Amino acid sequence: MEEDQKVQEETQPAPSQNTSFAPPAPMKSQNSRGPVRAIVGILVLIVFIIAGFFIFKGTGTPKESPTPSPIIRGVTTEDETRTPTPTPEAVDKTKVTIEIQNGTGITGDAGYLRDILKSMGYAKFELGNASTQDYVTTSATYLKDLSKTVQDEITEKLKETYKEIDVKTSSTGKVDVLIVTGLKKGSTPKASATPTPKATSTASPSSSPTSTPSPTSSPAPTPQ
Repeated sequence: MEEDQKVQEETQPAPSQNTSFAPPAPMKSQNSRGPVRAIVGILVLIVFIIAGFFIFKGTGTPKESPTPSPIIRGVTTEDETRTPTPTPEAVDKTKVTIEIQNGTGITGDAGYLRDILKSMGYAKFELGNASTQDYVTTSATYLKDLSKTVQDEITEKLKETYKEIDVKTSSTGKVDVLIVTGLKKGSTPKASATPTPKATSTASPSSSPTSTPSPTSSPAPTPQ
C-alpha cells in the first residue's frame, strides 16, 4: 500500500509554480530612421549642387578680352613721335676745296687755320690775304651744294678758335669754302703803323744842287 502511494505521488504532476515573465522590450521601429536618411540625402544633394555650380562657373565663364585703349585724335604717343636718327652722309674731305684769307695782318694767321683743318682730314687749300687787314669777325662762306656735315664741322671748329663767326652761303663761289680770318680768342687787334714824317732838306746857297733819288715802292707784305 505504501508503495502504491509513492507511485501515485511520483506520477502526479508537480504543482505549477507562479513564475512571472517580463514582457519583451519593444523593438525600435525601423520607420524612425527614414527622416534621418532623408535629411542626410538632402544635405548631400545640396553639397553636390553647390560644388557643381562652382565648377561650372570656373570652366564655363569665358575669359575677358583686354579692352583696347581709346584713340584720342590730335594726341600722339611716344612711339609715334620717335623718328629714326638719320645716318650722317659720307663725305670725302680730301676733295673739299678751301680758300683761307688772312684778314688780320698777323703773319701766319691763314697757315695756322690751314693746319687745324688739315688735321681734320681736309687736304685742298689755297692761302692768301684779304683786301683789308682789319677783320675782327671771322667770315665763312659755303657753297649751297656743299655737304651740311662739312659745313657744321668747320663752323664748330671756327667757333672754338675765333671770337666771332659770320656764316654765309653762296651759289657762285669758286671754292667750296671761303674763310677770311678774324681775331682769335684771347688776341687783340694789330696796332696800325703810324707813318713817320719825311725830313725836308733846305738848300744852302753854297751847296750845289744834288739830285734826290726817286722813292722806290716796297713789295706788299704777305703775312698769310
